[in-house]
Amino acid sequence: MARNQGRHRIARRTKIATALLGLSIAVGGLVVSTTTGDPERAAADEADRSQFVDITRVRPNVDKPEPGRNASTGSFTVDCGRNENGHFNPDNFIAQPGVRNGAQHLHDYVGNLSTDADSDNDSLLGAGTTCRNGDESTYFWPVVRIDTAEEAQEQRQADRNRQRNDQNQNENQQDEAQLQEPDADNELAGNEGEIQRPAVVDITFKGNAREKVEEMPKFLRILYGDAKVSTNGPANARESWTCTGFENRLIKQYPICPEGSDVKRVHTFPSCLDGDNIDSENHRDHIKYPDENGACANGLTAVPELTISLTYAIPREVQVNGQYKVDSFPEEEHNPFSDHDDFANVMSDRIMDRLVDCVNEGRECRE
Repeated sequence: MARNQGRHRIARRTKIATALLGLSIAVGGLVVSTTTGDPERAAADEADRSQFVDITRVRPNVDKPEPGRNASTGSFTVDCGRNENGHFNPDNFIAQPGVRNGAQHLHDYVGNLSTDADSDNDSLLGAGTTCRNGDESTYFWPVVRIDTAEEAQEQRQADRNRQRNDQNQNENQQDEAQLQEPDADNELAGNEGEIQRPAVVDITFKGNAREKVEEMPKFLRILYGDAKVSTNGPANARESWTCTGFENRLIKQYPICPEGSDVKRVHTFPSCLDGDNIDSENHRDHIKYPDENGACANGLTAVPELTISLTYAIPREVQVNGQYKVDSFPEEEHNPFSDHDDFANVMSDRIMDRLVDCVNEGRECRE
């Protein structure tokens, strides 16, 4: 099967180092906070085949509210690229500030060039951006990978080699392995395979079906979905998956698309804000979704609704064989319902003003 240009081959040396660390943990009882999951089963961490669904067998289920008389019907699209500069890390400064590898899975970033575990308002401001219009906001989501049987066999061989290593040698190498970070190929234990760069990244802000929108406050944080749906339950999880040409249906499983159609993730963020709050203790209480009619609840203000759509040119054979997966926390086991996305607003006032004017005036703008 031909390799897509957007994929990154994982490094065998990182696999072996991770496996060595796994044995050190098992033998010596060492606790290391910078590795995740169970290295012993990393090669077998494939998505559950029952989680793959033929999108053509799904009935349309996306209902959009009809715009009212005072609706804000415009759109504002920002071109921030497809992470061509390779900005990846397993951090999340919103949910776990200051914690390296706090996400325990790899994030794909566009926008702000500096985003990592230590990011804060001051560090994000003025850090540069991949967005053509100068928007320094940060947009990030877990990567999608292809994990074929060939790659799994390579990892199993590495595991067998590790098991034949002398225990004393492993103990001598323990300190070195402990410091091993994911290298340029961005492999993490339990989240392995070839990273799929999206063929299309669409970042679009829209209005509200019932009222005009107001400016987002600077440094507003918003989460989409729930990365720990198995632990937390489905209340905050969202159906995110579809195929191009079938956007009128969203599912919580991985889609199998027909020929000529690509795998697509659609992440629509909440857009009803509680005053000028930029965050809350659980990162959710300050901003909610509109109701089924598109209206914000009393006391909440409509702000631009962000949708990030990610399209992937994944070969259909890989889809049918259940060989692609989203990075996740170990306990999620690549559950597609754990798909999620993060946004922090670092737009200048001038860009935000243009965005709001465009949306409220019913225009379609691209920058």
